Amino acid sequence: MRTHTAAGRWVHYALLAFCTLIFLMPLYLAIVNALNSWYSPPVLLPVKQEWINFYYATTLIDFWKYTGNSVILAAITVGLSTFSSGMAGYAFARLKAPGSQGLFMIVLATMMIPGIVTQIPTYILFYQMKLIDTFWPWVFWGIGGSAFYIFMYRQFFLSIPVELEEAARIDGCSFFRIYWDIILPISKPVVATVAILTFQGSWNDVTGPFMFLTEKKYPLATAMSMIGYLASGSTQVITQVSLAAGILLAIPIIVTFFIGQRNIVEGIVTTGLKA
Repeated sequence: MRTHTAAGRWVHYALLAFCTLIFLMPLYLAIVNALNSWYSPPVLLPVKQEWINFYYATTLIDFWKYTGNSVILAAITVGLSTFSSGMAGYAFARLKAPGSQGLFMIVLATMMIPGIVTQIPTYILFYQMKLIDTFWPWVFWGIGGSAFYIFMYRQFFLSIPVELEEAARIDGCSFFRIYWDIILPISKPVVATVAILTFQGSWNDVTGPFMFLTEKKYPLATAMSMIGYLASGSTQVITQVSLAAGILLAIPIIVTFFIGQRNIVEGIVTTGLKA
């Protein structure tokens, strides 16, 4: 029995190692080829270590200006969307107003609408409001929150004992104070999960900034997609420098994931504890 269990454990570890290698292979190839010489064919094994490609990734385009735009958009989106989605989720979890369940179903139904369906109407709306080439669309999107994150918050808040809020209400706490001083401090897993997922979505967004902003206000992901890394007097993209820039773009995503991975797992697991 012990031999059988040990063999099963080793098979399990081998499968995990194999899957890990599959997921890490694209990152490995990106790093190896980012360190290769310009215009060289793709390689599987390291050939050279041209670290200067990372320098060119930050100088051939206005890298830091676009990075600053990315930080601004991410800060707006994460701050507003995390807060507004939490408030809406708490309201759906605790306020038993007439029609609240039906309204919640409508909010969930919006997740089934493909984003591309609303892109043109949204562009027309902001164009009529003269908000094109500003960051105001992201402010309004952040205030509106996200249906998926509202759902996550609601499910998490339903798992919190109502007695905590009843005791605070007896002490004279308002609805908002109960949410801010009692509910949020014990909801760090779901708050961190929403913040990290929102940050990743904002940081990697290409289509939205391309539609609503001009080149000078592009975030880094959009700039890298629309502005090629070209050598002086050439029209051919320098693949090695583009790969180096892509690695730099991915660093904040990787860092935030490893910092908050425990909260992500806990937040998602506890989302479905109560219906």
